[in-house]
Amino acid sequence: MKASEKRLAIVFALLIALVGGLVLVQKLKSWQVSLKIREEAMALEKIGNDELLADAAQWRARNLWLKENQPQAKSDLEADSELMNNLLAQAQKTGVTVLNKQFLEAVKGEFYDQHGVTLTVKGDVPGVFRWIYSVQSPTNFRVIPSLKITPDKDDPAKVICAVQFWCWYQPLLTKAS
Repeated sequence: MKASEKRLAIVFALLIALVGGLVLVQKLKSWQVSLKIREEAMALEKIGNDELLADAAQWRARNLWLKENQPQAKSDLEADSELMNNLLAQAQKTGVTVLNKQFLEAVKGEFYDQHGVTLTVKGDVPGVFRWIYSVQSPTNFRVIPSLKITPDKDDPAKVICAVQFWCWYQPLLTKAS
């Protein structure tokens, strides 16, 4: 091999080593960036976890309050009956006339059983709202997700109101344990 060929081979080998080194540096930088992104994500996750751990006592207290205050029913029938009877009794107390009543299908959740009824009532506006206010009770886990009020065509002083009520009970399985 001639001296010029040797020099050319050495330059070629150096060029290949230089390109290989540049590719390797690029890969290492890319890996470093991905590690930095993962490190930042883990730091954020740690901050979130630390905040959750700091709130653990508060969540335990809330869980205890739920167990003590969330209504319990022995069966779906009892839950539906209790809700309906309570709503009808309050309607009678406030002078609201119940035109139609319908049970809603129970929804079983992991942490609650949802029972509901839809009532169509008739009465004067203050009476209907007094009734709604008296039966809607977050502390009794009773809410109104749907409300539709229309004026009564026969008596303009009265309204017809379709109200959907939900009540959340403790799931039946958790009461046995």
